[in-house]
Amino acid sequence: MNTTNRVWIELQPPKTLEYGQEQCRLANKMLKRLGLDKEEFWVGVGPGRPTYNITLNDSGQYMECPDNGQWFNLDKLAG
Repeated sequence: MNTTNRVWIELQPPKTLEYGQEQCRLANKMLKRLGLDKEEFWVGVGPGRPTYNITLNDSGQYMECPDNGQWFNLDKLAG
């Protein structure tokens, strides 16, 4: 059985592009303090409202955050 200790970080829904960008700026500042240099939140603009995305690694792989957040490995953050 593979269990991973995880912590969920969720941002307030991006009501506007500017609001979402500020939320990402603050979250990314926190992630850097926690030692996460590769992961970074950013706002995507497509049809409809702005959406949050997160870059997962330094190769540019990313995913959309449909629930406005992302799970992170708590063991890595606490190490």
